[in-house]
Amino acid sequence: MSGELQPFADLEGAGHRSFRVEGGSTCIVGSRSAGSGVTCYPARTVCPETGARDMQPAEFGPHAVLYSFATVHVSVTRDVPYTIGYIDFPSGLRTLAHVRRQGDDLACDMPVVLKSDATSWWVEPERSRT
Repeated sequence: MSGELQPFADLEGAGHRSFRVEGGSTCIVGSRSAGSGVTCYPARTVCPETGARDMQPAEFGPHAVLYSFATVHVSVTRDVPYTIGYIDFPSGLRTLAHVRRQGDDLACDMPVVLKSDATSWWVEPERSRT
């Protein structure tokens, strides 16, 4: 049945790297709809609001704001405790991130900065940008 509609992959392929480091700054790599301006992370091929296949690569970061957070104390797969939080970028993107505390008290609306190593990214409370 060659004329039959088939489902298509919505998220970018597994080979797509989710973050980029340049000049010591980390940015996550997502996508933005050319038509609607909707932003997504991880990258998508289809706009989740309009269904348009017009998503283009977009970078977000390195600065964001901590919207909300929770500390997990029980896990069978990870060392505990660890903290996760939703972060907001100036572009309007909100995504979930690992939050590294380093003894700092966390608060909603706190500025955070993206950090990374060779395999993953996270956010930390941002020190003054002076």
